[in-house]
Amino acid sequence: MDESGNLGSDSRFFVMSAVIVRRVRTLSSAFKAIPTARDESKFYNSTDKEILEVMKELSLTDVAIVSVEVDKYDYASKYYGVSGNALYRIVLTDLLDRVFGQVGSHDVNLFVDRSTFVSLEDLRSMATETSKRHGSNLKRCEKATSHQNKCVQIADFVAGSFYADLQHGDGRFREQIEEKIIPCP
Repeated sequence: MDESGNLGSDSRFFVMSAVIVRRVRTLSSAFKAIPTARDESKFYNSTDKEILEVMKELSLTDVAIVSVEVDKYDYASKYYGVSGNALYRIVLTDLLDRVFGQVGSHDVNLFVDRSTFVSLEDLRSMATETSKRHGSNLKRCEKATSHQNKCVQIADFVAGSFYADLQHGDGRFREQIEEKIIPCP
């Protein structure tokens, strides 16, 4: 899981996305497409060609993608007027619910981009509660940077793709993975 956008008023949108895989090795071709010329390749510091290659490889894998997309200017949204840590926690709660709703009664290892908006203890508590509600078995719940964890790095590219579509109207990257996206209920 990773996010894109900011939690304040600097951008209209905030996105948090998760890539769900049965086995990490499923992502090996997408991992290989991640640029290696930089210390840490992320959506924001990659070229369009590099991003498209990662998204293309991801589209060929057996994954499901879920996301929570927040329009902070939408008066009718439950997210309207919420910012900072509170917005992060609400979106994280909603995304965890979507993730565990997809995995059902399976074992789950959860890797979330390291941020200061929620402590590891709170993250584990939220994930444990949500996993129990859905009948899942939460085995691991860790915070990591995309430099430390390739799964988080792929989630960064996915969240960046959603954000580029919403904030800038650039849907080229999201289109590559569209058939992997599980629509919001």
